[in-house]
Amino acid sequence: MINGKAVKADFQFIGNRVRDLEIHTKMIDTIGKKVSTSFEFDYNIIELCEEKGHLFGVIEFLVKGKAKAGKSLLFSISLAMEGAFVGNPELLSIDKFKDMLELNGVITLSQISRSFLISVTSQSGINPPVRLPMINVFALREQKRNLLQKKDL
Repeated sequence: MINGKAVKADFQFIGNRVRDLEIHTKMIDTIGKKVSTSFEFDYNIIELCEEKGHLFGVIEFLVKGKAKAGKSLLFSISLAMEGAFVGNPELLSIDKFKDMLELNGVITLSQISRSFLISVTSQSGINPPVRLPMINVFALREQKRNLLQKKDL
């Protein structure tokens, strides 16, 4: 085994919270109907600074999803999950920390959101519960940057 101190990252997760959650369900007969799901994802850096000898950042991960049975809306979900992260300013520049927020932070929050939605939707009577697909965070970041560049033009 390898000592944990030897491999501890300079970027650490310190906590998360559900900022917003909306679930709408409808009683629809799904027997014989094809049920299809669709999801949209986004993220925003809420805070990024250096304070008390640490780099500090808050990022939100956004999920919107819906399922249709035929042409009828079965359920819709909207989730905003926030996470706080710290980094060592002696080893990370603010730009590197921002990159880590966009990659490691989004990956962390996507998995927390995935497990949270499995639990909440199963308790809401959605069967089977909603399982978010795995996402390519590199592609998400690239598409977000492209959208922001188009808005700036």
